Amino acid sequence: MKHHTPPEFHTKPVYIELAGAGATGSLILAGLVRLHLAMLELGHPYGLRVRCWDPDTISHANIGRQLFVESEIGRNKAVTLITRYNYHFGLDWSAKPERFSPDQYCISGNLIVISAVDSRKSRAEISAANREYPKAYWIDCGCGLDYGQVFCGNGSPELPYPWVKHPELIDTSQDKSGRTSCSMADSLEYHGLFINQFIATGVLEFVWQLFRNGGLEYSELYFNIKIGRMMPVMIDVPEKQEIKCNAA
Repeated sequence: MKHHTPPEFHTKPVYIELAGAGATGSLILAGLVRLHLAMLELGHPYGLRVRCWDPDTISHANIGRQLFVESEIGRNKAVTLITRYNYHFGLDWSAKPERFSPDQYCISGNLIVISAVDSRKSRAEISAANREYPKAYWIDCGCGLDYGQVFCGNGSPELPYPWVKHPELIDTSQDKSGRTSCSMADSLEYHGLFINQFIATGVLEFVWQLFRNGGLEYSELYFNIKIGRMMPVMIDVPEKQEIKCNAA
């Protein structure tokens, strides 16, 4: 094992901040429910404590690609999903119908921050919160029409933060002009129907391995579903430098 999960992740509550409840985020949130239930069955004393952030409301264009139904149009995405899962599974998770901003709601303890957003500006805002959460795991994900990637880091030598290894993630000058979709058909011109499912599964697998396997062997996952390929980037543990002492 190249990176080992801190022991307290197995004995104390683990908090997850999920920024984004759209095409990928809504799928991640559904998977976190399953992961939480599995952890409890396997003996974890607390499981997960999730808080979901998203300022957007549900529109007709979201139906089909995201986990919403017609009767929920006009409601906030984060509040709708969290309310649904709290009701059906007896959870006490929370939702914030706003952009990710931990300044007023800082969580102490074991933490994983997941960014499922679609702009570098949003990623830059989320990465800036690192000062509030200096010991957290950060998982970033993104995708295009038929490809995508997932990065995981916690600032350790073997797991640098995603934006440190890939500074282009938070380079706002590379953001394209805003694009809104008025229909599902328009959305599918930019993102394939199932690419978000692959990305969400990649994010969830990082979290699952931290608990089930006690650590990670890889820090990045790349997907290209057009050619049916998934490629990990294995963790490269820096070698300890040998200190030479001159003889007196």
